[in-house]
Amino acid sequence: MKAPTPPKAVLFDLDDTLFDHRYARLAALHAMRQAHAPLSGFPLARLDRSYEHILAEIHFSQVLTREISLEESRTLRMTRFLEEFGLLTDPTDVRRLLRIRQATYRRHRRAVPGAVALLQFLKSSGTKIGVVTNNLRSEQEEKLRITGLDDWVDYLVCSEQVGVTKPDPRMFRAALAEIHGTPRTTVMVGDSWESDVVGAARVGIRPVWFHRDRTAPPASPPAGELRSFRPLDRAAAVILGRPERAL
Repeated sequence: MKAPTPPKAVLFDLDDTLFDHRYARLAALHAMRQAHAPLSGFPLARLDRSYEHILAEIHFSQVLTREISLEESRTLRMTRFLEEFGLLTDPTDVRRLLRIRQATYRRHRRAVPGAVALLQFLKSSGTKIGVVTNNLRSEQEEKLRITGLDDWVDYLVCSEQVGVTKPDPRMFRAALAEIHGTPRTTVMVGDSWESDVVGAARVGIRPVWFHRDRTAPPASPPAGELRSFRPLDRAAAVILGRPERAL
């Protein structure tokens, strides 16, 4: 099998790829369960699935389309979340849980373990680094700044500025234009199979699927696979398409 072309640029998704959204959101849910007794009767995993589903639904259909503001979306998704579990949606409870969630989430913002070291290594090898994300620019800039990832990222491309979301090819083409790259010399690393892997492959970018569970990858398209950015040598080898011993 022919070895992949060494990339001149690597594109990353942000949430749950470079930024540890899962860590922060689970900490926030745990704090909500402790503060609101009716929530403690439900498993954390079930609460997490529900909240993330509601968040994604509102985020894509109403926030990114500017139908409602980010603040309005937070109130709406907390209300729907409580209703889904048959809990009364007293406005006081909604506001209190929102304060708890936001404060806890913000305190627990961090980079995915190994992400900063990986970006440092890629930059030291002369690789351009871009972030391609389905979110508002202000939110994503803050995450990069808080975690120190912004020191290593050359370009940030958000769906807010492009007007579409991954896996739309226009997101990846906008990123290629920013980094002055070509699909053949670019790699995309992301946690969403459909948005990141399939989307990148459709425009000829070699994808690497980053996922921290034991889900088996679909048969196609062909993609590299990482479950951790540690050890660094292995993560870099998969992304750069080189044997570990050559790094």
